[in-house]
Amino acid sequence: MIKRIDIENLGPLKKASATISNQLTVVIGKNDSGKTLLLKSIYASLRALETYRRGDERRSFKSVLDDKLFWTFQLGRLGDLVRKGEGASKLSFRTEVDDQEIKFSFSSSAEKGVGECTQVPSQREGSTVFIPAKEVLSLQKVIRKSREIDQEFGFDDTFLDLVNYLDKPTSQGGGKHVTDARKKLKEFLKGSVEFSDKRGWYFKKGNSQFDINITAEGVKKIAILDRLIGNKMINSGTVLIIDEPEAHLHPSAIIFLMDMLKKLCRQGVQVILSTHSYFVIKKLSLLAKIDDWPVQLLSIDELNGAVESFELGDGVPDIPIIQASVDLYEQELDIAFHE
Repeated sequence: MIKRIDIENLGPLKKASATISNQLTVVIGKNDSGKTLLLKSIYASLRALETYRRGDERRSFKSVLDDKLFWTFQLGRLGDLVRKGEGASKLSFRTEVDDQEIKFSFSSSAEKGVGECTQVPSQREGSTVFIPAKEVLSLQKVIRKSREIDQEFGFDDTFLDLVNYLDKPTSQGGGKHVTDARKKLKEFLKGSVEFSDKRGWYFKKGNSQFDINITAEGVKKIAILDRLIGNKMINSGTVLIIDEPEAHLHPSAIIFLMDMLKKLCRQGVQVILSTHSYFVIKKLSLLAKIDDWPVQLLSIDELNGAVESFELGDGVPDIPIIQASVDLYEQELDIAFHE
């Protein structure tokens, strides 16, 4: 589990220092504030720690990390990640994971690797899963060809790793909350996503089978979660990172998904997500209050590149997402009063 992050000069982010909830952490901020960069930097560092010394892997941690950063961010020069502006010539990243520390830095002139990196003593046993805003099931063959055959930029490691995770067969078990989550997921979907060598991915609903390309985007997104729970890629000790879970989902589906994430957290999954959705924030704040559930909010200020931390159980703070909703309500009142 991630315990803390300290990041400086990552893209628009000037400084992000925060203790991370072992349950659920929400990252918010306007477009181009650095939310996805923050999530991907966490993902790349954790996946490097999980790959290090696994199986026949004999490279140093720095070499593994360099490769993961390269294919996760897919930049011609890694130094392009460094924040532009006065006094921002170097990016530094530090995180506490379980009982270890990952720490690295590089300058704006860095090409394909970090300049300084701590050598970690051992690999991480848990798994880290990243679910991007864009669905992957209908793109599986394209992603694999692009990365494994052509070795081209386009689909980064969050996509490639995810399609590899989805390949694993499903099974029963996983704990009370996991079993309950899967049951409710199937009830909500009224079916499940399946795979066969002959036809690839398809959606099975009763006795009917639908090609994945004509299956609704929202169904595919939630079905991915069910598949990952079923094949044990999401279990106790997993760090689950989701970029904009609300993408392609009806508000009722968003609210349902937040309930499912809570069940996973209760089973030992750590969730970190970014969002622009009022429904996500409001639902999580209600869950935090009703069940005394620790939900952390990290708000990125795009003007100074800093991060402020809140507990949603204490109420929803004055943030741009809420303010936008208030502005619409005030406009409605203004129209009503002038009719």
